[in-house]
Amino acid sequence: MPLALPLQYIAKGDGGSGPQPRTSSERVYWGRIAQGRVSVGDTVQVFPSGERADVLALRRAGQAITSAEAGQSAGLVLDRDLDVSRGDWVGAPGTLAATRHFNATLAWLDTEPAAIGRKYWLRHGNRWVPGRITAIEHVLDIQTLGPTEAQQLCVNEIGRVRIETQQLLPLQRYADNRVGGALIVVDATSNRTSGALLVESWV
Repeated sequence: MPLALPLQYIAKGDGGSGPQPRTSSERVYWGRIAQGRVSVGDTVQVFPSGERADVLALRRAGQAITSAEAGQSAGLVLDRDLDVSRGDWVGAPGTLAATRHFNATLAWLDTEPAAIGRKYWLRHGNRWVPGRITAIEHVLDIQTLGPTEAQQLCVNEIGRVRIETQQLLPLQRYADNRVGGALIVVDATSNRTSGALLVESWV
């Protein structure tokens, strides 16, 4: 599977043994690999900027390594400096699709119902973005396991919704990747964790 890496932070300098950085201000891009693998010499692309670079070196636990795979935390040293910040994604070129509109299964946890049009904070990977529910297609009836029409989701209910975000996100289907396809919903007023989104498809 192609590489998908949500960046957690960017550090300056080597921070460990192995090949030394070209300059004292060289950047190391750290994160936990959500999908695929990366090796020294690979070409990668940064989302959302779309810039490409080659992997000059890799770090893990203070040591130089030649490759890393899904589930491992790693630091990437690239062959040139890019405009990258926490919450950006690094992936194989041409594999991260950008979208602001998607369909998802929503598991609602808050005592205040999920409402169409209300703004929430959504966390995808290491990025927080404002978003809103544009439609509730149905709620799952736990007695029949069939869909029923609804205008809101109450606590412990599960339904299918459409979401719109203010910023582009490199989404994946949850069935394909649990990191790229999952989002946390937080109430913008109370800061309560309100629900979890599992991405099904996007426009």
